[in-house]
Amino acid sequence: MSRSPDEDDGEWAVSLDDLDGEDEEAYEPEPIEPGDPTVEGAAFVVLGAALTLVVLFSGL
Repeated sequence: MSRSPDEDDGEWAVSLDDLDGEDEEAYEPEPIEPGDPTVEGAAFVVLGAALTLVVLFSGL
């Protein structure tokens, strides 16, 4: 990073040249494939929905 001459000692300025990133490969995450729901996953969804309704209607 380069320092800007008109800024205080605590301030930094970044130019686009500092961020070019041509040397590094771009990170591309693997796509998430759909799958069959598990009993544990379905239970967490039902529990979360029930807890949300309890909090909304009880005014906690």
